[in-house]
Amino acid sequence: MTVAVATPFNMDEQAFLQTMDRLIERFDRYSSGRCFADLDRIRLEHDMEGPLSLFDDVVHELADDLFGGTSWPVNLDMDMIILDRFQIGYDAEFLTGCRNVVRKYGMSAWLYEMINDASVAVATHRPSNRMPFQLGLFDTREVFRRKKTKGKKSGGGRRKRLECMMEYLRQTYRLAAYTLLRWGGGEPRAADAALMVLAYGGLGMCMLRDDPKVVELGCDPDFRYRHVCAQLQDMRIKADLEYACSVDLSVTSSLEYPACLDARYLYDAEHIVEAYRNLWDENTKPVAQLLAEIEDNGVYEVEDIWKDPLYLHDLAISLMGPSASGLLQEGFRLRDRTMFENGVKELDSRARNVRKAGLLLTLAGYIFFAEPEDRMDAMLASHKDRKRMLDNYEKLGEMAATIALYRLPRDRESLRAVRALLMHETGVYADKMGELMGLADEPDGEDEATAPVMG
Repeated sequence: MTVAVATPFNMDEQAFLQTMDRLIERFDRYSSGRCFADLDRIRLEHDMEGPLSLFDDVVHELADDLFGGTSWPVNLDMDMIILDRFQIGYDAEFLTGCRNVVRKYGMSAWLYEMINDASVAVATHRPSNRMPFQLGLFDTREVFRRKKTKGKKSGGGRRKRLECMMEYLRQTYRLAAYTLLRWGGGEPRAADAALMVLAYGGLGMCMLRDDPKVVELGCDPDFRYRHVCAQLQDMRIKADLEYACSVDLSVTSSLEYPACLDARYLYDAEHIVEAYRNLWDENTKPVAQLLAEIEDNGVYEVEDIWKDPLYLHDLAISLMGPSASGLLQEGFRLRDRTMFENGVKELDSRARNVRKAGLLLTLAGYIFFAEPEDRMDAMLASHKDRKRMLDNYEKLGEMAATIALYRLPRDRESLRAVRALLMHETGVYADKMGELMGLADEPDGEDEATAPVMG
């Protein structure tokens, strides 16, 4: 295929590197070993025994700003609490490596390399030596330990090792989405790539190849993913035009912001179920097959979006996120009536929330109710229950951010609200969207907002 000339992503790399320099300099207290001398001095001066805390809030804040709600800030927190020399050195080397790649090749190349490393680990079933020690609730040193004890191999089983590597891949996707939203304010392609990373995983990773520096790093110069992106964009535009033609101009909620968000959501929720039912007895291609064919053959003309399984797949993600839409989509693919109807019930429940409270407040509810009611109960829960709670917590934020990227406009305030959803920053989200949630019939006077499009 003909490769269009692309320009490097306009990310705020200078600010990122300045923040990284501050973090490395601040973390040097631990990586240089000065913290251990500080501990000895404090114990001698105050005649103290037992564990002491040398936790540095500034390190925590800088790491959180750089890596968002992923496992990497957690590992630095643990370094400051446990004071394990080997782990501290490992994480210090990771920080330096990140800085070096961003300095030489840019942030797109760094993110691509991170995701690619995790993808290779999953594909080959071999752990990466870049994995953080603490990955969600996985202790990677324990999971991948090869040492035998009393004739038995210790560490995790094959399934647990694969789950750990899949979590590593998911964390890199999450890191990429956060980074693109946090440091890509001046780059229009950043939000598009963040959406595709959250919604389609590897396809979003491929979009980073639009930055020539990524190819310079040595990745496969395969640009067929652009066919898929173009196909999805064409279908979203077609859907927007069809919706615009169907809008009743006498109903103000169809036009005014943010009520137009609710009207479009409810329209799509109703029509997608009807479309799936109409296609139930038809022989349709699986979405994976359609995506592969588009990569190889290019875009195709869509006569009726409501008869196209790929459009319905993309629309389902925009309504419920990639995970929660699974029942609806898999139920249709397998023609499993029970699974499908359960998916319909889930979508109906979400539509009722939007009808009652509006989309913006519904999105806020996803991250607000993700918090455990009793933090002590959560801390004392079994490992299995804690993992379930953590997975649910993170997936709700990812789901809310994905829906918002599909359905909210792309102005600076809205994108900051999207990042707040991903990071579970309820206060920030309320600050950015509170007036709109409380006064749904009065748009913000500072920024003119028009009815958003899907793409």
